[in-house]
Amino acid sequence: MLYEEIEKSGDNIVFVYTMCGSKEEARTLGLSAVEEKLAISADYWITNSIYPWKNVVQEIEQYVLMISTQRALSSNLINHIESGHSYSIPMIVVCNTAMSNESYSLWVNNTLNDKDGYITKEQSLAKEKEK
Repeated sequence: MLYEEIEKSGDNIVFVYTMCGSKEEARTLGLSAVEEKLAISADYWITNSIYPWKNVVQEIEQYVLMISTQRALSSNLINHIESGHSYSIPMIVVCNTAMSNESYSLWVNNTLNDKDGYITKEQSLAKEKEK
C-alpha cells in the first residue's frame, strides 16, 4: 500500500476532537460540519468521562466527536463547533497526523476543494431512476 508523508502545508489532514453532551448534539455538529464542507467526515461514539467541574468531580456519559478535515479549515471548524456547542467551555483540540495513504489524501483534498454542494441519498436515487 502506498503511503505519503504529509508535509507541513495547508492541506494536511487533522482531527478535531471534542466532547458532546448527547448523541444528537454530536450528530448535528458533525453533519453540519460535513454539509458545510468544513470537514470530510465525523465520527461519534459514547464514552465515560471523569473530570472536575466547579470543584466537584463529575463522572458522566458523553459523546466523543472526532472530525477529519484539512489543517487550513481547522480554525473555521473550531468556530463552527463553538457556535453550536451546548457546553459553556467546550474542549476542542486539533490533532495533527504524521502520515496518510495517498488515495485518502487525494480524496480529502479533491472533495473539500470541490465547490459543488452535496446531495442526499434520495436525490441520488432519483437521479439514477432518471437515467
